[in-house]
Amino acid sequence: MLEPYLISVAMKSTILLAAGALILRLLRGQSAAVRHLVCFLTLGSAAAVPLLALWSPHWSYFISPPGGRSAEWSGNPMGAGLTRWLLALAGVWAIGSFAMVVRAIGGWLVLWRARDQSVHFQHRDGAEVRIADVNTPLTCGVLRPLILLPANALDWNESQLQAVLLHEAAHVQRRDCLAKYVAQASRALLWWNPLAWISAARLYHEQELACDDAVLSAGVAPEDYARALLDTARECSNSLLLGCAMSNYSVLRARLEHLFALRPEVRRVRSRTALAIPLLLALMTGVSCAAKRYPPSVLSCGPGSGSCIGPGTNVVSVPSLRGAAPQPHR
Repeated sequence: MLEPYLISVAMKSTILLAAGALILRLLRGQSAAVRHLVCFLTLGSAAAVPLLALWSPHWSYFISPPGGRSAEWSGNPMGAGLTRWLLALAGVWAIGSFAMVVRAIGGWLVLWRARDQSVHFQHRDGAEVRIADVNTPLTCGVLRPLILLPANALDWNESQLQAVLLHEAAHVQRRDCLAKYVAQASRALLWWNPLAWISAARLYHEQELACDDAVLSAGVAPEDYARALLDTARECSNSLLLGCAMSNYSVLRARLEHLFALRPEVRRVRSRTALAIPLLLALMTGVSCAAKRYPPSVLSCGPGSGSCIGPGTNVVSVPSLRGAAPQPHR
């Protein structure tokens, strides 16, 4: 059952991630919040595939040996070698996922230490604001969200502090920490798939743009907010576990361009947006439960059949070479 499981997970997760990327291209004119929702649904459904594939139909190919040679085929060194390769592949997958989990746990421990050593600053829109040993403002926690500010935030002017707190409060209201955990889980389970990394990076990017939109919607002028972003980015020292993502020039440039390219009409939900989200949900359900057709005869497991093949398996027959020896010339 290992071979159909691996193929099922690889095919279904890739289809879902590719479909999400395609829908994002169709929604380029929509708001960042809508695109973030598409990223979240895509990564969430892809993360569920390895679990759903345990009991959902598999997509697989099975090499059917010539008639009457089932016992010989089962002992073939080629079959044993294929089994060893599949076990090695599953082991590499498990090791990679374990490494990603260890990396995430390390980040959570560093963040937990920063939270534990932080001091109270003020309350803001359902979240406590604290001064902590961090390099950039950030939001953490799902059940008890906290906004952590660097120590130099005490020296910020009122406009910069107001803009930063509005941005971080938008993260809290949107439950972006939960979306980040889903993205981390999807990337850990599907670390071998480049589309998972691309989708996770896109989700983080759309989160920032959506919160920037929330700051502008609160009445902050784009020029003032851009100045606050530049001042905050200038104070970021590095980009380690709790480093500043704005220290990346390309990310900061994209956010500044978004500020001045924002138009009121992008906040309206268009008809294609209303169709894209249900379409993605339908695709998630369909791909998770889909299976290829198979001949009814392959389900027979009677005496002497030599093997029993489950649903969703495609059989490729191998012609028999017995009796194919050349005849002597007369």
